[in-house]
Amino acid sequence: MSSEKYDLTISRTMRATRNQLWQAWSDPNILSQWWCPKPWSVKDVLIELKPGGAFNTTMCGPDGEEIPGEGCIVYAKEKECIVFTDCMTAGWRPSGESFMTAVITMEDCDGGVRYSATVRHKNSEDTKKHNDMGFQEGWGKTLEQLEDIARDL
Repeated sequence: MSSEKYDLTISRTMRATRNQLWQAWSDPNILSQWWCPKPWSVKDVLIELKPGGAFNTTMCGPDGEEIPGEGCIVYAKEKECIVFTDCMTAGWRPSGESFMTAVITMEDCDGGVRYSATVRHKNSEDTKKHNDMGFQEGWGKTLEQLEDIARDL
């Protein structure tokens, strides 16, 4: 049985450079401006783009909701690829819960940078849950926000 059926993917050609996109990912103050679709916002960003580094955020909803997230950077190759997961926290510490692992890639192409996000889940229930949460719309909106911010860097 192929586990690829548990993947959700979104890709676009961004009108920003890989340098700009990397800066938007690596600076917590910039990442907080695009990480979740507005009217949601992000606070308490900690991102260490190295294997075993922290990737922590708190997403804040318009009605006062707060969703903390702790994760771990699995792999990072500057201006090319970032892999992070919530099955571990910083220092490779198991989190006890897991929902996804995301693989972000950036490749030069005609017209800009091909930016792709593949989010892998452990089973069909988690894949469906993430899809039902509005994966395409939510991640699509964040890509628009990322591109707008990155182009101005």
